[in-house]
Amino acid sequence: MAKISNDQFQSPTAYLEYLNTLMIQKNASDMYLTYGEPPVLRILEEVHRETDLEPLDDELLNQLALTLMNTTGLDFFEKHGSIDLGIGYQDRRYRVNISRQRGHIMIVARLLRKKVPTLESLCLPGIFKELSHRTNGIIFLAGATGSGKSTTLAAMVEEINQTEKKHILTIEDPIEYIFEAKESVVDQKELGKDVSSFSSAMKYALRQRPDVILFGEIRDLDGIRNAILLSETGHLVLTTVHARSAEQVLNKIVGSFNSSEQNQIRVQLAENLWAIVVQKLLKRQDQPGLALAQEVLLNTTAVANLIRDNKLNQLKSTMYTNRMWGMQIMEESLLSLVERGMITVSQALQAANNPEYVQRELITRELIENK
Repeated sequence: MAKISNDQFQSPTAYLEYLNTLMIQKNASDMYLTYGEPPVLRILEEVHRETDLEPLDDELLNQLALTLMNTTGLDFFEKHGSIDLGIGYQDRRYRVNISRQRGHIMIVARLLRKKVPTLESLCLPGIFKELSHRTNGIIFLAGATGSGKSTTLAAMVEEINQTEKKHILTIEDPIEYIFEAKESVVDQKELGKDVSSFSSAMKYALRQRPDVILFGEIRDLDGIRNAILLSETGHLVLTTVHARSAEQVLNKIVGSFNSSEQNQIRVQLAENLWAIVVQKLLKRQDQPGLALAQEVLLNTTAVANLIRDNKLNQLKSTMYTNRMWGMQIMEESLLSLVERGMITVSQALQAANNPEYVQRELITRELIENK
């Protein structure tokens, strides 16, 4: 079968329209446009080359990037070498990153849900509704890129938006979900358009009298410091961080500070943390789709004492023995997915922070044989 020539498309816009249609037809979540390769789609966590299309060259990649970026975006890209964009396209919305690799333009687009998700539509446990209605403190959503952190946070914000008369402020890079104000007032700020930096936006957030503040991602020491400060001053702070476990989140945060400050940060976290949720998405085996595995740490008195005393290595056992309160270690979530036939044993072992624990439990529960 002959390849579709890049020259067949009359403009970069026409090429983007074709790719948008392709993503719809194949139910793709992500698209990668890289020099020397045809477009690549991610479908159910696996990448697939669109071999009917010709490999991308510099001319087409440059044209696509210029089409996606406005003048302000181009100036930012030339200065920093990378830019994140939130783009509405026809009836869909994408988060787009444009960067360089080996001197060539690289474009990655992730499809976002057009409709803001709810806790019910995501089938999240009741603890998430309870956490959404806290009046102050900080909640961390952790996980790798593409693990659904932003989607879970959006559902929590929408829960507040639908049920409480509050002022919600989001600071994002880029804006992902567009909230329609309901019971709450929702203001959304985008890095590079509405604010110059996360730190400056957080600094002035106090003057804007929000009740709930969503930070798309905490990236540096100032961000962590300001987020904790805001959580101390009567605001509910929701944010994301890259980490594999609740323990790693806390170690990462505390470790960002000088040793002379770490004890104070532990005290602040012990007093203001509400929860840490770690997420992983895995390809389902029983039907098309993705399965969500979660680790949930809730800040009980016992947990607060462990944080304050720097005994984070004991968190797992505390989480396990307090399952009745909604806590869950990642390994138990993975085991539950195996028991329900949603993922394979191999997937559970690969995704676990402690595969030895999963292996032992699989044998104990007679899900695999003891060889």
